[in-house]
Amino acid sequence: MARSLELNLYSLARTREVGNALGRRLPPQALCLFFGELATGKTTFIKAVCEGLGIAPRHVISPTYTLVNIYPGRLSVYHVDLFRIEQADALLELDRADWINPEGVTLIEWPRVALPLLDGEPFLEVHMAHAPATPERRELRLHDPAGLYGGVMRELEGYAQPA
Repeated sequence: MARSLELNLYSLARTREVGNALGRRLPPQALCLFFGELATGKTTFIKAVCEGLGIAPRHVISPTYTLVNIYPGRLSVYHVDLFRIEQADALLELDRADWINPEGVTLIEWPRVALPLLDGEPFLEVHMAHAPATPERRELRLHDPAGLYGGVMRELEGYAQPA
């Protein structure tokens, strides 16, 4: 059953706290799709998710020009950025295991172009947006269309109310 959760990331510390919690709960073969306009904090949040997976945030950088960065941790992470990819056909030229981690976690920024290739895949949508009139605050919405990330969603419910 599909499920959604909205959280307020009212500070960088809160962003790190929630991202860490998400990373600690992600299971093997988790696929997270990160949606949001430029500068909404997707990469910052991904650094926190990776930290929860045992990866030092200083190692996590945007793969805009490399397409995929791979980080070893509790679970290995493929950090994918599809900002520069215009058509799904470009992804078909790659081996699927080059951009979808077959054993660890896959975190994809700008995933719209890949959606046709992910039909039927169980993924967690992570939507980030600027909060109105508060430059440092972000609104985070998690959506689990297939209902397969229940443990993750339950863990993060505790962050629904500001501390």
